[in-house]
Amino acid sequence: MYDGVIKAWHWHKKQTDYWYVCTGVMRVGLCDMRENSKTYKQTMDFLMGDHQDSQVLAIPPGIAHGCKTIQGPVNLLYITSQIYDPKDELRIAYNDPSINFDWLKDREIQ
Repeated sequence: MYDGVIKAWHWHKKQTDYWYVCTGVMRVGLCDMRENSKTYKQTMDFLMGDHQDSQVLAIPPGIAHGCKTIQGPVNLLYITSQIYDPKDELRIAYNDPSINFDWLKDREIQ
């Protein structure tokens, strides 16, 4: 993915996603869409990739997720817990007002 590209939001009912940023810097946004969760509609915002702590991100079902390339190109290793099923992918607009998250806000590389 190249600088400035935003891919958000989507989530799954069954599938778990696993992300690892091989190169580049990517901003990650998460939002809990599980209505019975104590963190329902809460968001997380952090960076992955170069100059960040190395990590694999596991994104369980019910967590909306997206990303933005901060310093690219970003090469993302994306593994799923099962074979992709388009019926299991739910999409939300990147700027949906029900999610308190601004993809256009700049994020400093640490």
